[in-house]
Amino acid sequence: MTNEKNQLAYFAEETLTDGDYTLQEAVAEAKRCLNCKVPQCRKGCPINNEIPQFIHALAEGNLGEAAEHIYHQSDLPAICGRVCPREKQCEGNCILGKKGKHMEIGKLERFVADHALDGGILPIHVSKKTSGTVALIGCGPASMAAAHDLAAKEYAVTIFESTSQPGGMLTYGIPTFRLHKDLICREADFLQKMGVTIQYNTKIGADMSFEDICKDFDAVFIGVGASDAWSLGVDNDAVDGVVDAEQFLHQVTQVQLGEATVEELPIQAGDKVIVVGAGNVAIDAARTALRLKTDVEIVYRRAPKNMKCLPSEYEEAKADGVQFQFYSAPRAVVGTDHVEGLQYEKQKILEDATMVPTGEFGVVPANKIIAAIGNKPELDIITGFGVEANGDGYIKTKEIPYGMTSKAGVFAAGDIVHKPATVVLAMREGRKAAAGIDEYIRAKRVMEEVQKG
Repeated sequence: MTNEKNQLAYFAEETLTDGDYTLQEAVAEAKRCLNCKVPQCRKGCPINNEIPQFIHALAEGNLGEAAEHIYHQSDLPAICGRVCPREKQCEGNCILGKKGKHMEIGKLERFVADHALDGGILPIHVSKKTSGTVALIGCGPASMAAAHDLAAKEYAVTIFESTSQPGGMLTYGIPTFRLHKDLICREADFLQKMGVTIQYNTKIGADMSFEDICKDFDAVFIGVGASDAWSLGVDNDAVDGVVDAEQFLHQVTQVQLGEATVEELPIQAGDKVIVVGAGNVAIDAARTALRLKTDVEIVYRRAPKNMKCLPSEYEEAKADGVQFQFYSAPRAVVGTDHVEGLQYEKQKILEDATMVPTGEFGVVPANKIIAAIGNKPELDIITGFGVEANGDGYIKTKEIPYGMTSKAGVFAAGDIVHKPATVVLAMREGRKAAAGIDEYIRAKRVMEEVQKG
């Protein structure tokens, strides 16, 4: 478990309470809700969260009822309320946003969820463990959501996590300044209070065989994510000094946990760093590198409006001091033994909005380049599980029972199936797979009874 005492000095500004509402502020914000007959905020939510209902209950000061509404659809509201792309989902669809200022739905959600978890507002259901046994591989958001729902259905649930901490990409992929690690540990503690067992530092395939787990449990869920990085895809991209963004963020977390030292990081104070990519991971890597006392510049081939990251993340990165160079398509890494810079080709936009190269090249000097252009599943992992993958290398699953792979009794969800996306989508798919597991085990028990005569 993490605490603020062992955080890097570079991240001393991070606290658990940054931006939190007081009760008075939360109620005042909730009272701004228009109670629309057709709530667009709910339509914008991937899990159809009961947004108007929980806000109305909060406006009346009823935290218990508000929490019940939130937890009907979400198993990780305190997390989603902090890291969901709200401006593209619930808040982006809020009618008040068209008239001035949208409802602060995310802050209200996390306010209610924090009080529910810390204040014991909702009773904790302890699994009777009478329905069957389920093993979950990986402790990311899909697995945590599945574990919650399976424990609620009276299953004996065991999570096998290869690292020392829960959360998967929540812990190792999202910087602490966006999501404090203690919040993730709090969610894991809640699962353990429900009766879920979490076995850390256990890598399936090395410490335990996948075959043995399949024999020991009624069903197995694979939720290991996608951790293999794509290469930059430009000339000379294998030279020393090119760093994978997610691996870099993972290593920073290890330093914060006391499992590695600052000196072991691939980015050091005084480095001149280029980040290639325009998604939220690129922004996270850039802002993290900046906190390590470096100069950071993001090089992107298109315009600011085309960036995949949230507009708010872009603005926060600029406020931090991250520099940006647009209309610059990376072409090659400069340097023989080590990175010396990034060659780019200038782009221009035609009247029909088509982006075309100009034939004009330049070089941005740097001694480190962070590649933040996406991740894919590790082929060895899928091969080890013995399940079928699609042409892109992601695990194939069925609709009935939902989430089951080509191997009977083995299910999967999250990034390993649906490609890296949002926390809320991973959680949704984890919950749907949990329902599929429940359906499968119940049907299996019926067939066993029939065969007994």
